[in-house]
Amino acid sequence: MSTNSNYVKLATDAGDQYLASISEMQDSFLKASAAFTLPTMDMSAAMAAFPTAQEVTETSFAFAQKLLKQQKTFTDQLFAAITPDSKASKK
Repeated sequence: MSTNSNYVKLATDAGDQYLASISEMQDSFLKASAAFTLPTMDMSAAMAAFPTAQEVTETSFAFAQKLLKQQKTFTDQLFAAITPDSKASKK
């Protein structure tokens, strides 16, 4: 196994462990927060002018996905431009 492929495996494993830990914490938070209830008030008229939390979340994640896609495209293009093999194949 080369050093590069070992790095990819280690980075992937570390990322997966990190995401699993976050998921566990989120599950615990959701279980704990289910025990709490907030008092209800009729604020529908006042809140009608504001986006819902779900709308804000969906819009934010849609932007984040676009940003990551753009950053990946840029990074791929950058590596293609600076990699000697790709420069030789363009000539």
